[in-house]
Amino acid sequence: MSEQTGGKVPTKKILEKSPLSGITVPILIILVGAFIVFGVTKMLSTGKDHRDLVDELNSKTFGNRWVAAYELSKFLASKKIPQEDMPWVIENLSRVYFESVDDRTRNFVVIAIGSMNNPLALPVLNKALEDSDPQVKFNAVTSIGNMTSTENIEWTKVEALLSQEQDTGLRQVALLAIAAHNRPNLEDKAIPFLQSSEKNLRHAAAIVLVSKKNERAIPVIEEILGLRYDVAEAGQLNGAQVEGLKVNILENIEKSKWNALIDLVTKVELEDTNIRVSTKAKQVLKILKN
Repeated sequence: MSEQTGGKVPTKKILEKSPLSGITVPILIILVGAFIVFGVTKMLSTGKDHRDLVDELNSKTFGNRWVAAYELSKFLASKKIPQEDMPWVIENLSRVYFESVDDRTRNFVVIAIGSMNNPLALPVLNKALEDSDPQVKFNAVTSIGNMTSTENIEWTKVEALLSQEQDTGLRQVALLAIAAHNRPNLEDKAIPFLQSSEKNLRHAAAIVLVSKKNERAIPVIEEILGLRYDVAEAGQLNGAQVEGLKVNILENIEKSKWNALIDLVTKVELEDTNIRVSTKAKQVLKILKN
């Protein structure tokens, strides 16, 4: 008998709604996973610790197993567990991942195991980069992007996802994960996306390239800083998202101290109608002029 496969969780297309809304790359990657976890309506059972939830996960069968995996993923995303318990939890989660034929179960196992930020989780995360379900792959890349240590990450698999032309969200999060760890040849990987017809990929590439002070990104930086706040068309960023995106790229300009952009930032300070954005531009100018 096989596990049920219906009832997919919300897809990774959340990135297409708010790709870079005011969050630096590592924090973005954390929140993508958290957003998916908390997007499900079932609330975590009270009075259970991680050991109870792992036991429950192991005792569930078929379609109910994904619910237990979700509960554990939510628990681990919101609570720290003792270091000495991590190997036991990861061992159990790994076994569930490799045994499960249910996409939902594997998906929440990847979220749960990834939230622990432990190198012992890498065999599962590396395997999940080739999962048959795009959502599982997306969450595996998200977790890898947030890993503290990069040792034993199979980067060739992550980089291969950049060519998934039919999956914008997956390409975007793969680029952000590579940037979060400042992988070799980052510029060569990001530059082609500056010409993408997908605005989210263009914007992600530009923000990634700010840290490298790459002049090829300047037209897209200008595009971002010139976005309007009042566009109400379907599929377009809303005013709050535009504000967040502009603040994000200004923060990256500030960190890089890219003084070649002084004129562009000055224009934002003088002309942008959003007080938060214009104030941030003023702060950035002080840094660039010193």
